[in-house]
Amino acid sequence: MDKAPYILKTILASAVVVAVAAQSLFAVDIVTRRNDNTQLRGEIISMRQDQIVLKRTNGEEISISVSNLKNVRFDKEPLELSPARSNERSGALDVALTRYKEVQSEYTGGDKRLKTDLEFLIARVVGKQALTDPSRADAANKALEEFRSTNKDNFRYLEATLLQASIHALKGETDAGKLLLDEVQASGVKGYQLQAGVDKGRLLLLADDTAGALQSFDDVIQKSKGDESATGAMYDGLLGRAMCLKQQSSLDESIKTLDEVIDKAPPAETRTLAEAWVRKGDCLRQKNQGKAALMAYLHVDVLYSGEPAQHAEALLRLSRLWGPSGHQDRAVDASARLQERYPNSQWAGQSGG
Repeated sequence: MDKAPYILKTILASAVVVAVAAQSLFAVDIVTRRNDNTQLRGEIISMRQDQIVLKRTNGEEISISVSNLKNVRFDKEPLELSPARSNERSGALDVALTRYKEVQSEYTGGDKRLKTDLEFLIARVVGKQALTDPSRADAANKALEEFRSTNKDNFRYLEATLLQASIHALKGETDAGKLLLDEVQASGVKGYQLQAGVDKGRLLLLADDTAGALQSFDDVIQKSKGDESATGAMYDGLLGRAMCLKQQSSLDESIKTLDEVIDKAPPAETRTLAEAWVRKGDCLRQKNQGKAALMAYLHVDVLYSGEPAQHAEALLRLSRLWGPSGHQDRAVDASARLQERYPNSQWAGQSGG
């Protein structure tokens, strides 16, 4: 009898056991970078307001700026967190919130990092809900303020601050929003500093200070060039610039800038891409190019329905454009989905118009 196959199987089985045992000696935290979508595995040995430091199993230490973080998963976190995150990414915010709260209430582990992150994830979802449902703005502001007040050196702090500033803007509390943006700009994290500059530009645009807004956006674009950690801010700056050009009735220049965003922004920048398509649709409508505008809004409905604020607006536009293009049934469908998914949004309130 040839014992070679048996011996080989035994060796392989032993190798697997050794590998599994070796893995169990190390924490397996996973950090996903935003700029290249790369997953880095190892042990998170430091978390600060400005960066996370990950130690690989080979001893290498990698620092990741918080502005370049796409996702963080902690070792041995509950399996239920994965579908909750998927729900949040897809825009199913009610389901995501329920699942996050369930994980929070049922978690019995001792990882304080995870407990803190669950507080943030819940506050973030409530904040996102408020952007399409202003009736939740007070709850969002409270949740974000509570997180920020007790986690000033947390790697989520600046993200929470920007979101809270957006909630203040939603409520018309411009001065409070500016104070938070000033705080972010005073941080040492360039990507977030520039993102705060984008948000200040948006506030100026809302106040009809188009020249001031354009200057703010152009400053962000200039300062973000060549900086991988500021890629998101750069494309948001270009998006803001396009909005200013539209305000100045430079529609062709606005569309040209929007096309640059659409063509060059990384696929992970879903919110920016969704808004770029919405604003392109707005420009095309202003040029009386209804069918082309419809196709622009349709991109949001098909590709970016996980971005609630932009999706709700796109559904309103589609409900008004499908009919004149000979598809009243699709107009009715778009209106029904708008009312079903975003009943308290400003766009649902206009859908009968």
